[in-house]
Amino acid sequence: MVSGSAERARTGDVVRFEAMVEDAMGGAVADLPVTWTVMSDPAIEATADIPPAEIDERGRFVAYFPGVYTIVANVPGRAARTSLEIHARHASQEVTFVGQGQVNNERTSDLWVWEGVDGRDYAITGTHAAAGAVYFWDVTDPASPVLTDSVVVDARTTNDVKVSEDGEICVISREGASNRRNGIVILNCRNPRDVTTISVFDDELTGGVHNLFIHEDHVYAVNNGRRFDVINIEDPAGPHRVGRFELDTPGHAIHDIWIVDGIAYTSNWGDGVVLIDVGGGDRGGSPSNPVEIARFRDIGGRTHAAFPYRSPTGRFYVFMGDEAGRPGFDGQDPERTPQFMSGYIHVVDFTDPDNPEEVARYEIPEAGSHNMWIEDDKLYAAFYNGGLRVLDISGELKGNLGEQGREIARYMAYDPDGVVANAPFTWGPQIHKGNLFFAEYFSGLWAVKLQPRQELVP
Repeated sequence: MVSGSAERARTGDVVRFEAMVEDAMGGAVADLPVTWTVMSDPAIEATADIPPAEIDERGRFVAYFPGVYTIVANVPGRAARTSLEIHARHASQEVTFVGQGQVNNERTSDLWVWEGVDGRDYAITGTHAAAGAVYFWDVTDPASPVLTDSVVVDARTTNDVKVSEDGEICVISREGASNRRNGIVILNCRNPRDVTTISVFDDELTGGVHNLFIHEDHVYAVNNGRRFDVINIEDPAGPHRVGRFELDTPGHAIHDIWIVDGIAYTSNWGDGVVLIDVGGGDRGGSPSNPVEIARFRDIGGRTHAAFPYRSPTGRFYVFMGDEAGRPGFDGQDPERTPQFMSGYIHVVDFTDPDNPEEVARYEIPEAGSHNMWIEDDKLYAAFYNGGLRVLDISGELKGNLGEQGREIARYMAYDPDGVVANAPFTWGPQIHKGNLFFAEYFSGLWAVKLQPRQELVP
């Protein structure tokens, strides 16, 4: 006998099937190997590269097309089946333009949006391969971002920008400093209309800081792509190092770090994602004594960014984004501007941290992933030349999410006056008070908004 967790579902929903085998007396027979197959009658014709549905050896089923599916459980000498009806997901929503803080004289890097101590909303954007500027914006009215201040430091790239939980301290990364000191710059942003420099910390950070994160009065700075250093900023005028963490694998590297509830998630290219207790785990870790919890290395080996998400289903996922140039692509060739990237987002189930499992992926064939944000069962993902994507990640996840009708919206930010005209190259998104802000490499700060989905009433 075959039973499933649902008789009806939508495309992308995971339905779990179980097989119960009985002997001639009606008693349960345990430990028989079960082979699962699926027969389909999809409402839409499938193609060779996208199957109508899939089911794995554990009986986890997901469909890519609406229709009726027959699930067959096979054991030696016997077979049983059941049917399942799949409907369209209908996840799409309209996304509308809200406003833009245009930067058209240099390339924009990352952003951070926060509520200031005065109750107004602000954003900071960095710059890439430019002159070391960061820009502060009042985005209380996201339809009309107002430039409130700018700070220029000794750097070619201020790649990452973060603001403390209390909205008073901003930390920016430096790369390409003229004196090769690099490191981080700590700013007082209590008044974003008059931002001042508090201190600079560059001890042993001369190779450059590409990414950083602020968590509970500590800055976690990616140091020269090899390790992260932990800098105490309880006194922002007197920052000092209290810890560091570095992998021991041959040729190891690190690109990014993100921290939630005292757990650090580092993106380590060929070493994948590593979860580290820096005060919120059960391994005795702290800022001065980071302790590894788990790691997962995906098959691509290009882990550039990671974002954790504890689903309402009870499952704990880490989304791992690849970053790769197209094969044979020369990023220095002016004839190839704007660039085209590749790589996709891997979804790893870390519910059991000792046995992580890659269960799903989100792939845009024409583009590659960059930074991301997750909130309320939605993934907001920057896909470089593929623009901004919003994905429904509700429920259990399995398979190729991009082919399951889960895509809610996409937005391509065309600016005829950009550094490169009409060339979307989306760098990173962030949701703030219902508005979706994102940084565009060639045109600055943008804001859009998802509109409520219109339900059809019969």
